[in-house]
Amino acid sequence: MLKDIMVHLDQAASCQSRLDAATTLAKHYGASLTGLHVYSSPRVKDPVGQSVAVREMFQRHTEAAGVAAEFLDVDLGFSHTGIAEMIGYYASFTDLLVVSQPHAADRDKQHAVISSPERLLLGSGRPILIVPGSGSFPHIGERIMVAWKAGPKASRAMHDAMPMMQAAKQVNMVSVDKATFSAGESERLARYLARHGINAKIELVPPGDLRVGDTLLNLVADDNIDLLVLGVHITTRRGHLDMGAVASFLLGQMTVPMLLSH
Repeated sequence: MLKDIMVHLDQAASCQSRLDAATTLAKHYGASLTGLHVYSSPRVKDPVGQSVAVREMFQRHTEAAGVAAEFLDVDLGFSHTGIAEMIGYYASFTDLLVVSQPHAADRDKQHAVISSPERLLLGSGRPILIVPGSGSFPHIGERIMVAWKAGPKASRAMHDAMPMMQAAKQVNMVSVDKATFSAGESERLARYLARHGINAKIELVPPGDLRVGDTLLNLVADDNIDLLVLGVHITTRRGHLDMGAVASFLLGQMTVPMLLSH
């Protein structure tokens, strides 16, 4: 079950939508919500004022929702620890971390964390819910689609999403490929999920002329999906972290919240 959810807080424009999403989830699952504000005081004009503003915003929001909440304020000062690494450390003590979709406008010294979900996945070992930078999402996890391809990435994502899948009204396990399922795989998958109380619809969808990411987004729209679950494999290329073509494409074009696991 989801008992402890953490949301990253800052003064970026995207903070409101991620806080709304985190509060919605905490209220739905009866979980405690921790708001984490990480900053570097030498790089902020008014660090005290910023901390007070973020704390007050968080407290107003959680009190109005009736959600048990805790606020953490972490000043990196002149340390060499990055914001993403520090958030990853604190997130390792929670069930789920909520952040925003990376936006170029937020990629400055104060909001650098949301430009690197790869570092958060590697640093926390926890699943991360990424919320689109704009829009409202009053329902998250009622209609779930899991991007499935047998292997450790999809398996980890499925298990991380299990508490949400068990509470969902609809679960679609979708594999976009010409022949992903081996003999009996769909039956084994359906049987396994049924033992956990999940009646899932299992689909093998030919990609046709579209990219895998485009096909997944079309399916999200067609089935009114409100949460997309995806396992990612992170590699290092020329000193930069890379989570693969499909995940990177979806991060740039996402229309609903995504639960990513590594």
